[in-house]
Amino acid sequence: MQFYSDPFFWRERWRQLKLAHCAVPNYGNAKEFWADKMRIQTVYMKDHAKRKQSDTARLNAMKIPNGSRVLDIGAGPGIYAVPLARRNCRVTVVEPSPAMRKALKENMQENGVTDITIIPKRWEDITVKELDGPFDAVIASYSLTMMDIGDALARMQACCTGTVHLFWFMTSPAWVQVNRDLWPLLHSGEFPGEPTADWLWQVLCEMGIYANVEVETKFPAPVYATVDDAIKEFSRRLNCTTAAQKEIVRNYLQSVMRQEENSLILGRDTFGAHIWWNAGIML
Repeated sequence: MQFYSDPFFWRERWRQLKLAHCAVPNYGNAKEFWADKMRIQTVYMKDHAKRKQSDTARLNAMKIPNGSRVLDIGAGPGIYAVPLARRNCRVTVVEPSPAMRKALKENMQENGVTDITIIPKRWEDITVKELDGPFDAVIASYSLTMMDIGDALARMQACCTGTVHLFWFMTSPAWVQVNRDLWPLLHSGEFPGEPTADWLWQVLCEMGIYANVEVETKFPAPVYATVDDAIKEFSRRLNCTTAAQKEIVRNYLQSVMRQEENSLILGRDTFGAHIWWNAGIML
């Protein structure tokens, strides 16, 4: 086992990687990504049936009792918030994206839910006092885009008297590898990748929190009916604006995707981690 003299080594490593993202020309940021309705459609509606099954499994794994007070950070369209509200939980969501909030309200309306409190801010911009806590459960599911992850986790801990549940990537999704391979060719410069769940667990250890970890399949390898479908998605992700750039994407995808029956597969299954701990016993 390797030891580090800096007590905030992993927290700083996370911050440096997020800073590297900010320095990538033409890449944009999380705010821009989640303001794009087309991208939201791609992320949440592709393979909807499979995703709904995994979302339900994730919700069951949290074992949140009916009637609990729940805080959902980066709630998106309410994949946990809405079913929890239907179980008489008092749900507060933090969601900075207007497009996501619109999708959440549509989901609430479809399911007859009216009493979710929506805070239209980033988690980084919220004080613990304005949350009207404490909460029995805090959820941050694949929404850990904060630069100062230590501060973000400390405030989750501070507003929770029950369990904190984090979900994050254990292995990099296929799009990360595509970005790493193609970004230098399309825009120059390196694409830095994303921090993974082992980093997150190490940050918690630095904070004196020794959390439970369960590995899950986040989602299977992406499946496309045609090469053109994949090119359309990744040309958008990679900010391709010229025919030459799109041709680079086409040549790359044709070389790395594999044929299985009538479909094209990109990469391998992506694994995630459910990291959780009882914040109440640490207060």
